[in-house]
Amino acid sequence: MVQVITISTSGDFIKADRILGRIKKQLPAMTIRAMIKWGKILERDMKTSVRQASIDFRGTSQQKGIEWRQGKKSYVGFLFMRQYLLALDHMKPHYVSVKRSRGALLSWAKQSKSISIRRRAKMVEKRELKSFGIFVKPHPFIDNGYRRSRPKLTPILRRMTERAVKV
Repeated sequence: MVQVITISTSGDFIKADRILGRIKKQLPAMTIRAMIKWGKILERDMKTSVRQASIDFRGTSQQKGIEWRQGKKSYVGFLFMRQYLLALDHMKPHYVSVKRSRGALLSWAKQSKSISIRRRAKMVEKRELKSFGIFVKPHPFIDNGYRRSRPKLTPILRRMTERAVKV
């Protein structure tokens, strides 16, 4: 016995076509909103990563030192970072001379956890010692911040897509 199944193009197919058309129209705005949302998460994760790398990160650096910028109608966003933060992440290990003329470095050395560095910094301040060297290493934080925020992009895009389908 042969059974004939009739499929019509009304109803479900038309509804699915409308939903797909609506998604296609909303896709550009949806992508931009998702990028703005993820950019804020990336900025926050980078700032967290800087703090975890024990980098002194106060004042204007905290607010504007790392910043996500994206145009309202642009698919491209930029993560801006202060020059010294990039230098801390990418520098090669090297020695730095602590002298009286380098006030910020001298004050950091006076507050150091190391007793010998503090002692020598006070000697430089009292002019008992002309200068001394400190070995510095990079503070890699950029990769850690990106690694923390990258997995959060897919769920954001998925949520935006689900909203577009439901509307």
